[in-house]
Amino acid sequence: FEQLLRKSKKRVSNVHDVGCGHGMVGMLCAAAYPHITVQSIDRIPRESFQAQRRAFVESRSDMDNLHFVRGDLSVLEKNADDSSSSSSGGHSLLLCVHGCKSLTHESIELAEANAWAWLSLPCCLQAEHHLNPRTNLKVDDDMRFAMLCGAIAAKYNAGTVSSIDRRITGRGIVLTSLGRSAEQ
Repeated sequence: FEQLLRKSKKRVSNVHDVGCGHGMVGMLCAAAYPHITVQSIDRIPRESFQAQRRAFVESRSDMDNLHFVRGDLSVLEKNADDSSSSSSGGHSLLLCVHGCKSLTHESIELAEANAWAWLSLPCCLQAEHHLNPRTNLKVDDDMRFAMLCGAIAAKYNAGTVSSIDRRITGRGIVLTSLGRSAEQ
């Protein structure tokens, strides 16, 4: 995340954490970068989100820049013009951490359509969405997952492919892009 912020030529002013679940990733972003507005989006507001937010506030982390929105990607699609533009020349970053099935693709495609930077940590990937149906993979699950992440990286021209410690998550391949121009 920090590398993506440093590499971006435009100042990131908005982070959209789609499929946020318990919201910890968005909260960490909001706490570490109080000048960035973080929008955590999920279909179901979880009690753990509010409990963790209270814990951050009690530890003196101002969370005024963190907002929970109940919904799915359509929330961003409807407001794409508002959230991607800023009078200060800001830029949006779309996060999709452990987005299941089609959410990974849909979030990257939304980011690309709006020339936003994106970071994805894929989770539940289906081979039929990435490979020829006649392909018969005889590889273990880790190799299959790595291959499918490679297919996503190639499809969306990821600028960076890296990994995080397996103690954090067993599905630790991180794909990022600084965002392409909407005209390209």
